[in-house]
Amino acid sequence: MGAPALAEAVARIETRYGTRAVVRGDVARRQDGERRIETRTALDAVTGGGLRAGEPLAFVGPATAGKAALALRVAAAAQREGGMAAWIDPSASFDPRAALRAGVDLDRLVVVRARGAGELLLAGSAVLRCEGFRLAVVDLGPAFCSPVGLDDLAPLLPAVRGSPAALLVVAERRGARLALPLVRVEPVGWRTRFGRTVGWSFAAGSALPAERALFSVDALDAPPTDTLASLAEPGPLPPGRSELDAALERAS
Repeated sequence: MGAPALAEAVARIETRYGTRAVVRGDVARRQDGERRIETRTALDAVTGGGLRAGEPLAFVGPATAGKAALALRVAAAAQREGGMAAWIDPSASFDPRAALRAGVDLDRLVVVRARGAGELLLAGSAVLRCEGFRLAVVDLGPAFCSPVGLDDLAPLLPAVRGSPAALLVVAERRGARLALPLVRVEPVGWRTRFGRTVGWSFAAGSALPAERALFSVDALDAPPTDTLASLAEPGPLPPGRSELDAALERAS
């Protein structure tokens, strides 16, 4: 292939996948490390080393499972690396107290109250194309009251390619037509004291890599401790041992 043909091929690739799609091998390795958002918890093993800029990921699970707690920890990690984070909130369920306890700097977090799919797509595209943002979180909220579903986010995928930001979607259900890499979040158990809920445990796992991590979260009005603490090293559980057994043993 001659130089003109190579230049034309590179131009076509960058037009389709973004201006940073073609780099030298040593630069690619360095950029891969720089473009990862690492939470410094067992979630990094579940996500294969952290969330990558220019790629989407979904946290999927039932209500109150712990998806928002994980997403807030990712937002704090993105800010820790020097970037801004955006929280697009069509269901108006964002909790600033929970964000503060997760280590999020509210001065460097942009919260967008999108009132429908159109506003959500407009805000998401703007964030993903801005150099100052490391993370765009789309929290669809409770399925029964959210005006937007996971399948409505399909037009955002072209904007993710080549973006300096990662796209993180928080949803109760996976899409029927839109397939995103996902981490499944499931509740494991609740902690009570004198009849009051003071925290809960949940598991986060993915198919690729086949890892699972257990976490514990304290209720907002409980005595303050670590907001998101790993209960176990990621990995498969021994045969005949449930997630609840492992979580309770670590928490005790």
